[in-house]
Amino acid sequence: IPEALEWCKTMMDYNVPKGKLNRGLTVIGVQRTLMKASSNRDLNEKEIARASVLGWAIEFLQAFFLVADDIMDESVTRRGQPCWYKLDHVKSIAINDSFLLESYVFTMIKEHFGEEEYYLELVELFLDVIQKTEFGQLLDLTSGDEKVVDLNRFTMERYQKIVKYKTAFYTFYLPVAIGMITSGVKDKSAFVLAKSICCQIGEYFQIQDDFLDCFGDPKTIGKVGTDIQDNKCSWMVLQALERVDKSQRELVQQNYGQWDDAKVAKIKELYKTLDLASVYEKYEETFYNQIQKDLAKVSLMPREVFDEAIKKIYKRKM
Repeated sequence: IPEALEWCKTMMDYNVPKGKLNRGLTVIGVQRTLMKASSNRDLNEKEIARASVLGWAIEFLQAFFLVADDIMDESVTRRGQPCWYKLDHVKSIAINDSFLLESYVFTMIKEHFGEEEYYLELVELFLDVIQKTEFGQLLDLTSGDEKVVDLNRFTMERYQKIVKYKTAFYTFYLPVAIGMITSGVKDKSAFVLAKSICCQIGEYFQIQDDFLDCFGDPKTIGKVGTDIQDNKCSWMVLQALERVDKSQRELVQQNYGQWDDAKVAKIKELYKTLDLASVYEKYEETFYNQIQKDLAKVSLMPREVFDEAIKKIYKRKM
């Protein structure tokens, strides 16, 4: 039916290609790095095209997660435009659209890689990462009740699990693992190493995201942050709770997790009073120095695989 096909085309154009595309580009970068290390040559046109298909598969997966996440978080904007579900002619249809975006991922993989010996490995990798990400989303959504702010539920242990499962696996490990699989890497210990390093990078990335959600410029980051209103177990509130006195904790209790601009402003003002911007800057430098030390010890695979990911996000503003 032409009408349905046109809907799908419009929906894909609206939601898939307007991000930074870092995840998709990483697939090509990893394959290029591993090819140079193993065969001392660049990728040819066909190899770049095939890697690009898998890169786009991740971008479709990202779009699936974001369309669904925006509905659950009641977000307003995404990538500098209204969230898909906020459009008057879309609304709850966006739920089904998110399912369609996920289905396209596996259509692409089967169409282009169904005959490869590593096809099943690719499919199982995507399925595993999707499940992990959805568990991470569950942890995030159940961190706090919309009607009751229980600050005792905000712990670093919970936060690190949310970050690992909701962000690190699909943002960093998935594109790296795809590049490794399609490059013929068989050493299981190399995948264990990649997962460990990617989870470290993923935690840094999410902490950046939490900081930008609060203090980033919406015009630059492409969305209006709502972590405070959504009662999120974010790095910012965790750092605040480590530093507040009794009266300041009460201020958080009375103002956090509410869709009230005046109350949100009070939380942000407390963050400024506690100088969380400096706390973040110190964390960022500590992370960067530590990850450089860890990468210096990497011998199972070229460290450039991870250097490129860090380069793209270090001190980012969007």
